[in-house]
Amino acid sequence: MKKKYIPIILLTLLLVIAGACFFYLRRPKNGVEALPSAVYEPPSVVYYLQKDDRWKEDKLGQSVYTMGGSGCLTSCIASALSIQAEESSQHESFTPGELNRLFTEKQVYNASGDIVWGEIKNALPETTVEVKASVSTKQIDTWLENRIYPLARVKNNGNGPSHWVLIVGSDGDNYLCMDPLRPGNEPVPLSVHGNMVYSIRAVSWGAE
Repeated sequence: MKKKYIPIILLTLLLVIAGACFFYLRRPKNGVEALPSAVYEPPSVVYYLQKDDRWKEDKLGQSVYTMGGSGCLTSCIASALSIQAEESSQHESFTPGELNRLFTEKQVYNASGDIVWGEIKNALPETTVEVKASVSTKQIDTWLENRIYPLARVKNNGNGPSHWVLIVGSDGDNYLCMDPLRPGNEPVPLSVHGNMVYSIRAVSWGAE
């Protein structure tokens, strides 16, 4: 092997190792197997895809990240609020594009395009924002009983990078989700993500 190729090979190896480390570090840890204790019939679900052509190129705040690549959480919040808006004419609905523009205007995102949970009420003062320190299926079931739709952080397809879905009900065996990466108008079972949940949140209409 010619010596001039050695630096190129070493650089390639370093890039591969760095990419593997980045992927590993982004994977959430310490998940909880989430299985429902009862059947919760899904509502009239408002389905939103983060890769919808209407907003997929929109940036998350001032970051370099876009709705298409990283807008799963914003899409899920928009869906949760829109479902509740359909159930009550007193509330407002949002598309992911509209909600992203509001979050950008109100500086809800940090420099990395992540939602700062404490800033959501500055943009949506009539909402209740609940951030739980640990995952509890009892909490998920309580939210569903009260027509509040939980935001759940999972590993995409069970072993991929961090991803957010919206739990909208259960069939008794699995929680059912609005997944902003999966086209279609039917909830998908949480089992497609291994039934493992790494954190739970809720954003709902109704000020604390």
